Amino acid sequence: MELPRSEQMDLQETITAQTADTQNGVFSAEVPNRVEPEEVADGIEPEQEDADEKITEPFDPEQIRIRTLPFVIQQLVSRIDHNDIDLQPDFQRLQGIWSIRNRSRLIESLVLKIPLPVFYVYADENEHWSVVDGVQRMSTIYDFVKDRLKLRGLEYMVNLNGLNHIDLPYRFQRRISETQIVVNVIEHGTPRRVMENVFRRINTGGVPLNSQEIRHAVYPGAVREFLRDLASRDEFKKATDNSIRERRMRDRECVLRFLAFRITPPEKYPPRSLNEFLGQTMETINAMDNAQRNELAWDFVKAMQAAHDIFGDEAFRKPLDARGRRNAVSLALLETWGLHLSKCTSDQIRTLVDKKDEVTTWLELKISDDNEFERSISYSTADRRLVLKRFDTIGWIIQEVLR
Repeated sequence: MELPRSEQMDLQETITAQTADTQNGVFSAEVPNRVEPEEVADGIEPEQEDADEKITEPFDPEQIRIRTLPFVIQQLVSRIDHNDIDLQPDFQRLQGIWSIRNRSRLIESLVLKIPLPVFYVYADENEHWSVVDGVQRMSTIYDFVKDRLKLRGLEYMVNLNGLNHIDLPYRFQRRISETQIVVNVIEHGTPRRVMENVFRRINTGGVPLNSQEIRHAVYPGAVREFLRDLASRDEFKKATDNSIRERRMRDRECVLRFLAFRITPPEKYPPRSLNEFLGQTMETINAMDNAQRNELAWDFVKAMQAAHDIFGDEAFRKPLDARGRRNAVSLALLETWGLHLSKCTSDQIRTLVDKKDEVTTWLELKISDDNEFERSISYSTADRRLVLKRFDTIGWIIQEVLR
């Protein structure tokens, strides 16, 4: 039974307004309230990086190559069936973020002829698509058409609750298959710096890609597996007390931050965006041979082991806060201690371990008494002056203890 025309119009206005808030077809009421920043949930201390991610070097708008394609659901399903669309690329979160209720209501929107937001995909040289924005919507539609989803919690078409796609009246099946959608294709050949900025601008959904996921999408190659392998090392997991979650590639971001300053010394850190600096690092690692990457891996493992030997489970963390609560891992401390420890000799590391109480005392003293140092590991961590400050300060602590 279909809704009367007047009710359909009222419903469309309501859902359109709600969709404008989420940009992903899920009612805003379904988005859970966050009680803490996502970084904390992932085991990383929040830090203020490059506000607004400003473009520091202008690029030619003609380099942006995006074409818009009109599609119907049936074509979309066919492309997925033929493996022309990757619904779960390596840089995406797992598909199961949406609840059954959310997924069901997206299908309900199709039955009610509610237009869906635009999909964005990235096309490689073989015209194989990876979904950049809309993976939850696309996977929901595909699962329903393939009878992997049974409708639950519908708001208006309650008579369809409990039905699979095959159980729907034919007119509703046809309506879904003939629903028109719009797919924006970011074409292969778009410069990576340009593509990265495009990714950031189009990610307006309820769960947009984070910086590392965008970098992972923009810089394919050996660096992807290299970061994943280092993030899985026991030395890294021990040094971070197994607190960095793998989801959304936060663990790989930790590794990349270390590698960036291991490859480019702090004094050569460019006065540009941290994201640009990390993107350039991924390009550099891709251009390396296996021997060079193995040397980086050895330095990383050495630094992680040393940090754990010195600080134990509190490595890369600020001292307990005023309420005695444990702080999350600081990326700024990880990259700083990591680089310095990777440069220490075995004898120097043994000395630092033997004097670990002195190391901890000096660190706590600097954090409490040196406001600029404390800021350098807490706020505006991408600012060149503060980058140099934290590396200089940790270097000074090490030299004092080694005297």
